Amino acid sequence: MTFLIAFFMLFTTFRTNPAGLAIKLPRAVTATPQESAGIIVVIDRAGDVYLNNRRITLEGLRYDIKKSVQENPSQIVIIRADSATRYSRLVEVMDAARLAGATRLALAADRKPAER
Repeated sequence: MTFLIAFFMLFTTFRTNPAGLAIKLPRAVTATPQESAGIIVVIDRAGDVYLNNRRITLEGLRYDIKKSVQENPSQIVIIRADSATRYSRLVEVMDAARLAGATRLALAADRKPAER
């Protein structure tokens, strides 16, 4: 029984998305780890935008990012977009972040093994 409990605890730990939303990140060989202290924006498969695990409009996103950037101008905005997200939606979110004053943007990706 203890073994089963430990197994399920480990399995659910590895399967949990840090942002709490089920998204499938694109994969890249050159993906590098980013600091997790930044503002994390998630775009799901349907194009819905989330900040701090709550759905948000682009206007709300601009407002929240602007507040954070005013407190810390070097704040990084990490965009975790599902691999099926429309490119136009990703650009809209990036525009909202830039209009809010964010100058440091990063796109999240899962690391893919290098091809030989």
